[in-house]
Amino acid sequence: MNKLERFFLERYIKAPKRNLLRFSFMFMILGIVLSVSILSAGLNLFQGYETSLKEVLLGSFPHITIQDADSDYLSIDRVKTLISQISKNPAVETITPSISYSVMASNGSRIRGASLNAYDFSGKFPFPYAKYIKDGKSTISTGEIIVGKYLAKELGKKTGDELKVIYPQLDRISALGLYPSERSYRIAGIYSSGFYESDRSQIICTLSDAETLLNINPSFAKLEIRLHSKSINAATTIATELQQALGMDLAVYPWTMFSAGLLRLVAMEKWLIFIIFCFLVLIAGINVISAVTTIILDKKNEIAVLKTLGATNASIKKLFAYQVGLAGICAILAGQGLGALLSLFVENQGWYRLKGDVYFIDSLNAAIYPINQVIVFIVAACLVSVCIHYPLRQIDKLQIIELLRNS
Repeated sequence: MNKLERFFLERYIKAPKRNLLRFSFMFMILGIVLSVSILSAGLNLFQGYETSLKEVLLGSFPHITIQDADSDYLSIDRVKTLISQISKNPAVETITPSISYSVMASNGSRIRGASLNAYDFSGKFPFPYAKYIKDGKSTISTGEIIVGKYLAKELGKKTGDELKVIYPQLDRISALGLYPSERSYRIAGIYSSGFYESDRSQIICTLSDAETLLNINPSFAKLEIRLHSKSINAATTIATELQQALGMDLAVYPWTMFSAGLLRLVAMEKWLIFIIFCFLVLIAGINVISAVTTIILDKKNEIAVLKTLGATNASIKKLFAYQVGLAGICAILAGQGLGALLSLFVENQGWYRLKGDVYFIDSLNAAIYPINQVIVFIVAACLVSVCIHYPLRQIDKLQIIELLRNS
């Protein structure tokens, strides 16, 4: 492009600002901002949900569980031997033996199913769920229990109250039917992990209380292994290594066996929503086509003069593309900023919460990942670019003689 051509291009196309004030141009900018903000906010919220769900799952349950292959109890001596073997693996952070069994919690006529989990609170083994005790104490003694938040709420109990725990022993049947084992315990703490199913069923007690209630000898049902954060995603490989080292008389289960399918489903839904919201940007692109077409029709006389002076179609289209494209990029960035603010607003608002019995967690969280924002920008920029270049083809069809005659 020579200097004279550049001068007239800037004089007749870049200098006049009246096209910026046109309704179609402003509507184009607004459409891009709103569509990109919805796309960005939706991705941020779904990413936050996926991240929160994974954190809650990994925090509420062991990363690897080891138990007898025939579901028998593990003796204390065998547990000590297993711990000495497993602790040699550098990926293992903590090992906690425990007892788990299904029981019922009762308060008068209200009865709820619960999961009884017993741990050693003498200090010999780490208690991995102390951080989830929101009310009361995390170290309990005989006769005390820790109850899930929603379980306590449904039964109308709070810290300091007595709660009856019932174990329906199927092997003890009298003439009147089942003869259950039941005990009353004082609630010493409230457990709140954020995972609804766990908060609605969790009862934590001491080993001695569990042995008395279940009528068993001192032993453990399983080993709960927690891995270092950098090794969590390799739980399946580590579980396979432990299975080979410990033998087939033990069953080794990684967390991925129970939760990986759920997380894959959430990830698939996240990108499905992203694709659907991309159509909003495509709809906004129709406004881009309309705005560029309006600008070309408004400046057809100037374009005719510039063609007469020797300006090529490519140079004219390039300048139009630069001008509208710059406005489009600014609109995309503004939309991403608005989307971030919108997602943070949804996270911090207090009038709507997720239903834990449907969505597993009861809080809305946003996670703004740079890679997601780059994907949003690239997709939106490509769609806007296509919608800009499509109407610019009209410049090739403009006839100089007809334009000059009509003007």
